[in-house]
Amino acid sequence: MQEELLQVLQGASFSTAAAYIADISEPENRAKNFGMIGAAFGIGFIIGPLLGGLLSSFGQRIPFYAAAALALLNWVYGFFVLPESLKKENRREFSWKRANPVGTLLHLRKFSSVAGLLLSVLLLHIAAHAVMSNWNYFTIERFKWNETMVGISLAVVGVLVAIVQAGLTRVINPRIGSEKSLYSGLALYAIGMLLFGIANQSWMMFVFLIPYCLGGIAQPAVQAVMAGKVPANAQGELQGAITSLMSLAAIIGPLVMNNLFFFFTHSEAPVYLPGAPFFLGAVLMAASAIIAFKTLHQTKTVTAI
Repeated sequence: MQEELLQVLQGASFSTAAAYIADISEPENRAKNFGMIGAAFGIGFIIGPLLGGLLSSFGQRIPFYAAAALALLNWVYGFFVLPESLKKENRREFSWKRANPVGTLLHLRKFSSVAGLLLSVLLLHIAAHAVMSNWNYFTIERFKWNETMVGISLAVVGVLVAIVQAGLTRVINPRIGSEKSLYSGLALYAIGMLLFGIANQSWMMFVFLIPYCLGGIAQPAVQAVMAGKVPANAQGELQGAITSLMSLAAIIGPLVMNNLFFFFTHSEAPVYLPGAPFFLGAVLMAASAIIAFKTLHQTKTVTAI
């Protein structure tokens, strides 16, 4: 129970960081600045396991102490150094009715474009669990990878995510805009998943990581689009809603994708299809793109009228 509570408390840092970026960024720079969160995640995805492995040689508890020290250092920096981002005129009174996922989502319904895009975000993150929750199982089942190969592949993921989020997003988004970046990213995600599903050689998984990770331009783009649809005093609420949906997807996604993988790989499966979760993920990514397009298109049409 303590671990679950700790995860809930830690989850607040993601939405707060995103809200901070929304507060201090000009609309045209939000997507590339949101991308820095993803870049930090990618770098941490590389350094964290490496550092944890090195420190574990001094004792199994040492990595946890090191993580606690880094978290404390982060708090000290945020509390004593980082300036407040939200201006006083943009603040509002605290309300328990809106300080929960349900209340937040109900309040955000009045922004029609945001409500539709939140559904798109939910589908995106459920689809992502085709990879996040099944990568190890799939590669071990399909290609007989060992722990070392799985670890190497995840390190490659971290490198590609960092490159895309820190570099490519900052180049692509200003050129084609957040909306087109969103559609392009979702399409690349879908293509990557389809390719994973039909891969029949180990090396293909590494090559197919390229289009899949390029799809990472979608997440900062959709955050930037939604941030531009709500007032300054609702940025934190919006980012909290996104984080809540990510948490919901973390419940639904593994249940759906892992059971789908089992259904098509167990001894009595109607057909052997270990890539089934990837195919479903591609369909959900396509659905996410369609919902985003219709939502933004209808919003534009109503505004023009």
